[in-house]
Amino acid sequence: MHRALPQRARLAYRDVASATNRLTLISAIIPARAVTTHTLFCLRTRLPHAEQQVLCALLNSFVANYLIRLRVNTHVTATLMSRLPVPLIREGDAFFARLGTLSSSLARETRPVEQMEEYAQLQALCAHAYQLRASECEHVLGTFPLIPTGVRAAALAAFNDIH
Repeated sequence: MHRALPQRARLAYRDVASATNRLTLISAIIPARAVTTHTLFCLRTRLPHAEQQVLCALLNSFVANYLIRLRVNTHVTATLMSRLPVPLIREGDAFFARLGTLSSSLARETRPVEQMEEYAQLQALCAHAYQLRASECEHVLGTFPLIPTGVRAAALAAFNDIH
């Protein structure tokens, strides 16, 4: 049976995971015409690219990772993802354009993104989108011992800088 290659970019996340990994939930925008394997779950719903970028940012946030780690064993299943609370951010919302821009920009980087100021800003915006208080943000960041302290401190500082 021959299947046509996907003609549009689509959001995907990695299925195989563990709560003890550096990050558990990892997502990316897969380019059009790219073939994926059974270990990547791809978005089937037609969603505008800008909305996929924002959703990708939210899924790659420390907050979403924290929430998924509470339930994951060895796979980030479709059932787990369907129960993952994700803020509804639409075009025109305060964070939409900034999250999309940061997500796109970081996706094109060849340097380690964790070392970039934009990564801390993205994490801070996501935490605000989830409506975390400063103490909750600090708690979430404290649950990632494999993420360098400086990266977590930069994310918290960026969070505190947002009014």
